[in-house]
Amino acid sequence: MRSWIRLVVSILASYGAGFLGSIFVQDGVRTWYATLEKPFFTPPDWVFAPVWFVLYGLMASALYIVWEKDPHASEMRGWVPLFFCHLLLNAAWSIFFFGFHALFIAFIEILFLFWCIVMLIVGARDIDRTAAWLLVPYSVWIAFAAILNGTIWLMN
Repeated sequence: MRSWIRLVVSILASYGAGFLGSIFVQDGVRTWYATLEKPFFTPPDWVFAPVWFVLYGLMASALYIVWEKDPHASEMRGWVPLFFCHLLLNAAWSIFFFGFHALFIAFIEILFLFWCIVMLIVGARDIDRTAAWLLVPYSVWIAFAAILNGTIWLMN
C-alpha cells in the first residue's frame, strides 16, 4: 500500500473512532452525565474534546509510523490489525458509558482497552520507539479515565 494512503487511513481510522464515540457522548454529557455524582478530580467538560483531539492525532501518527515499518503490515497481521481492533474498544467505551449508561460494563471495557494499549506500546517499541512513545500519553489518559469511570460507578 502506498505511503500516502496509509497516512490517510491512519488519520481517518483514528479520528473516525473518535467521531463514532462522540455520537453517544454529545447527548449524554448534557443530560444523563450531568446528573451523576462525580469525584472532585473530574475535569471540566471542556477539557475532554481538546485532549481527545490531540490523542487521536498521536494515535494516527503511531499507526502510520508502525504501518510503514512493520514487516508484517503487508500481510495484515501483527501490530496493525491489533491497532484497528483497539479502535473498536475505544469507541465501544463511549457507547457503553454514555449510550447505555452501563457504568460497570464501561469500567470493565476500559480495563481491556488499557491492557490493549499497553500491548500496542510494547509491540510498537520493537518496531519503532517513537511510535511507542506517541502512545504513552494515551495510556496515561485511559488509566485516568478508568479511575474516573470506576469512581463514578462506585458513587452512583
